[in-house]
Amino acid sequence: MPTARPVQLVLIALLFVAGCGGGGGGGDGDSTGSTSSATASASPSQEPSRAYKDGHLTFTVLSLRCGITGVTGSHADAPPQGQFCAARLRVENKDPNYHVYETVRQRLAGVNGDRARPDSFAMAVRRQSETVKMGGHTLMEVELWYDVPKDAEVTGLRVSGDNDPSSFTSTKPIGRAPNGVLVPMKPAPAG
Repeated sequence: MPTARPVQLVLIALLFVAGCGGGGGGGDGDSTGSTSSATASASPSQEPSRAYKDGHLTFTVLSLRCGITGVTGSHADAPPQGQFCAARLRVENKDPNYHVYETVRQRLAGVNGDRARPDSFAMAVRRQSETVKMGGHTLMEVELWYDVPKDAEVTGLRVSGDNDPSSFTSTKPIGRAPNGVLVPMKPAPAG
Protein backbone atom coordinates (compact mmCIF):
# COMPACT_ATOMS: atom_id res chain seq x y z
CA MET A 1 0.00 0.00 0.00
CA PRO A 2 1.52 3.32 -1.02
CA THR A 3 -0.24 5.33 1.76
CA ALA A 4 0.71 3.04 4.67
CA ARG A 5 4.28 4.35 5.02
CA PRO A 6 3.35 8.08 5.40
CA VAL A 7 0.63 7.17 7.91
CA GLN A 8 3.12 5.09 9.91
CA LEU A 9 5.63 7.95 9.92
CA VAL A 10 2.99 10.38 11.17
CA LEU A 11 1.96 7.99 13.95
CA ILE A 12 5.58 7.44 14.99
CA ALA A 13 6.18 11.20 15.03
CA LEU A 14 3.09 11.76 17.19
CA LEU A 15 4.15 9.07 19.64
CA PHE A 16 7.64 10.56 19.84
CA VAL A 17 6.30 14.07 20.53
CA ALA A 18 3.83 12.76 23.12
CA GLY A 19 6.59 10.83 24.89
CA CYS A 20 8.88 13.86 25.12
CA GLY A 21 6.20 16.30 26.23
CA GLY A 22 5.84 18.08 29.50
CA GLY A 23 2.85 16.78 31.47
CA GLY A 24 2.92 14.69 34.59
CA GLY A 25 6.25 15.14 36.33
CA GLY A 26 8.56 16.01 33.45
CA GLY A 27 10.65 19.14 33.47
CA ASP A 28 8.16 21.33 31.67
CA GLY A 29 5.46 21.71 34.34
CA ASP A 30 5.81 23.78 37.46
CA SER A 31 6.83 22.27 40.78
CA THR A 32 3.32 21.41 41.85
CA GLY A 33 2.51 19.54 38.67
CA SER A 34 -0.78 21.43 38.44
CA THR A 35 0.01 24.00 35.74
CA SER A 36 2.27 24.26 32.74
CA SER A 37 5.31 26.51 32.76
CA ALA A 38 3.57 28.78 30.25
CA THR A 39 0.96 29.63 32.87
CA ALA A 40 3.32 29.46 35.83
CA SER A 41 4.68 32.95 35.16
CA ALA A 42 1.25 34.51 35.55
CA SER A 43 -0.71 34.28 38.75
CA PRO A 44 -4.32 35.48 38.93
CA SER A 45 -3.69 36.77 42.47
CA GLN A 46 -0.51 38.69 41.65
CA GLU A 47 0.26 41.62 39.42
CA PRO A 48 3.79 41.93 38.05
CA SER A 49 5.94 44.57 39.70
CA ARG A 50 6.90 47.75 37.95
CA ALA A 51 10.31 47.75 36.26
CA TYR A 52 13.37 48.39 38.47
CA LYS A 53 16.83 49.23 37.09
CA ASP A 54 20.23 48.34 38.53
CA GLY A 55 23.39 48.78 36.48
CA HIS A 56 22.46 48.33 32.81
CA LEU A 57 19.77 45.74 33.55
CA THR A 58 16.06 46.30 34.15
CA PHE A 59 14.07 43.81 36.26
CA THR A 60 10.36 43.03 36.59
CA VAL A 61 9.17 40.41 39.07
CA LEU A 62 6.36 38.57 37.27
CA SER A 63 5.40 36.28 40.15
CA LEU A 64 6.57 35.17 43.58
CA ARG A 65 5.19 32.03 45.24
CA CYS A 66 6.12 30.36 48.53
CA GLY A 67 5.06 27.20 50.31
CA ILE A 68 6.12 24.94 47.42
CA THR A 69 6.71 21.41 48.71
CA GLY A 70 8.98 20.10 45.97
CA VAL A 71 10.94 20.90 42.84
CA THR A 72 10.65 18.75 39.73
CA GLY A 73 12.72 18.74 36.58
CA SER A 74 13.47 16.48 33.66
CA HIS A 75 16.19 14.59 35.54
CA ALA A 76 15.53 14.98 39.29
CA ASP A 77 13.10 16.06 41.98
CA ALA A 78 13.45 16.83 45.66
CA PRO A 79 11.68 18.29 48.70
CA PRO A 80 13.05 21.44 50.35
CA GLN A 81 14.72 21.58 53.76
CA GLY A 82 12.12 24.20 54.68
CA GLN A 83 9.88 25.48 51.87
CA PHE A 84 10.61 26.49 48.31
CA CYS A 85 9.88 29.97 47.06
CA ALA A 86 9.95 30.50 43.30
CA ALA A 87 10.15 33.81 41.50
CA ARG A 88 9.64 34.43 37.81
CA LEU A 89 11.85 37.34 36.77
CA ARG A 90 12.01 39.31 33.53
CA VAL A 91 15.47 40.73 32.85
CA GLU A 92 16.09 43.27 30.11
CA ASN A 93 19.30 44.72 28.72
CA LYS A 94 18.25 47.96 27.01
CA ASP A 95 21.86 48.88 26.29
CA PRO A 96 23.45 48.08 22.89
CA ASN A 97 26.40 46.30 24.56
CA TYR A 98 26.68 42.86 26.18
CA HIS A 99 26.04 42.70 29.94
CA VAL A 100 26.12 39.74 32.30
CA TYR A 101 23.17 38.64 34.44
CA GLU A 102 24.17 36.62 37.53
CA THR A 103 21.62 34.41 39.27
CA VAL A 104 23.46 34.33 42.62
CA ARG A 105 23.09 38.12 42.99
CA GLN A 106 19.26 37.94 43.07
CA ARG A 107 18.26 37.58 46.72
CA LEU A 108 15.00 36.96 48.51
CA ALA A 109 14.04 39.86 50.82
CA GLY A 110 13.07 38.94 54.39
CA VAL A 111 15.46 35.97 54.51
CA ASN A 112 18.95 36.10 56.05
CA GLY A 113 22.28 34.57 55.08
CA ASP A 114 22.86 32.02 52.35
CA ARG A 115 19.18 31.01 52.32
CA ALA A 116 18.43 34.39 50.70
CA ARG A 117 20.39 33.27 47.61
CA PRO A 118 18.99 30.92 44.98
CA ASP A 119 19.28 27.25 45.96
CA SER A 120 21.89 25.69 43.66
CA PHE A 121 20.27 22.23 43.65
CA ALA A 122 16.77 23.50 42.85
CA MET A 123 18.20 25.80 40.17
CA ALA A 124 20.04 22.85 38.60
CA VAL A 125 16.88 20.72 38.68
CA ARG A 126 15.01 23.51 36.87
CA ARG A 127 18.02 23.94 34.50
CA GLN A 128 18.49 27.63 35.18
CA SER A 129 21.83 29.19 34.21
CA GLU A 130 24.14 30.71 36.80
CA THR A 131 25.21 33.49 34.45
CA VAL A 132 23.92 34.71 31.11
CA LYS A 133 25.79 37.04 28.79
CA MET A 134 22.93 39.13 27.45
CA GLY A 135 23.27 40.69 24.04
CA GLY A 136 22.33 44.29 23.37
CA HIS A 137 18.61 45.03 23.51
CA THR A 138 17.81 41.56 24.86
CA LEU A 139 14.97 40.46 27.12
CA MET A 140 14.70 37.11 28.92
CA GLU A 141 12.62 35.49 31.64
CA VAL A 142 14.17 33.26 34.29
CA GLU A 143 13.10 31.20 37.29
CA LEU A 144 14.69 31.69 40.69
CA TRP A 145 14.28 28.95 43.33
CA TYR A 146 14.98 29.47 47.03
CA ASP A 147 14.91 26.96 49.89
CA VAL A 148 13.94 29.03 52.94
CA PRO A 149 12.79 28.27 56.50
CA LYS A 150 9.09 27.41 56.79
CA ASP A 151 8.48 30.47 58.97
CA ALA A 152 10.34 32.94 56.69
CA GLU A 153 8.53 36.23 56.13
CA VAL A 154 9.38 36.93 52.51
CA THR A 155 8.79 40.56 51.49
CA GLY A 156 9.99 40.60 47.89
CA LEU A 157 13.14 40.24 45.83
CA ARG A 158 16.42 42.19 45.86
CA VAL A 159 17.57 42.40 42.25
CA SER A 160 21.11 43.26 41.23
CA GLY A 161 22.46 44.10 37.79
CA ASP A 162 25.91 44.38 36.28
CA ASN A 163 28.70 46.79 37.19
CA ASP A 164 30.16 47.17 33.70
CA PRO A 165 31.59 50.46 32.41
CA SER A 166 28.99 53.11 31.64
CA SER A 167 29.89 53.03 27.93
CA PHE A 168 32.32 51.31 25.58
CA THR A 169 34.62 54.36 25.71
CA SER A 170 34.67 54.48 29.52
CA THR A 171 36.46 52.51 32.21
CA LYS A 172 34.30 53.89 35.03
CA PRO A 173 31.64 51.38 36.23
CA ILE A 174 28.02 52.39 35.80
CA GLY A 175 27.41 51.61 39.48
CA ARG A 176 24.75 49.54 41.12
CA ALA A 177 23.02 49.47 44.47
CA PRO A 178 25.39 47.81 46.98
CA ASN A 179 22.65 45.56 48.42
CA GLY A 180 20.52 45.30 45.29
CA VAL A 181 17.26 47.10 44.58
CA LEU A 182 14.25 45.97 46.60
CA VAL A 183 11.24 44.92 44.56
CA PRO A 184 8.50 44.61 47.18
CA MET A 185 6.01 41.79 46.62
CA LYS A 186 3.94 39.65 48.92
CA PRO A 187 4.34 36.00 47.91
CA ALA A 188 1.29 34.11 46.70
CA PRO A 189 0.73 30.68 48.23
CA ALA A 190 1.66 27.66 46.14
CA GLY A 191 -1.29 26.09 44.55
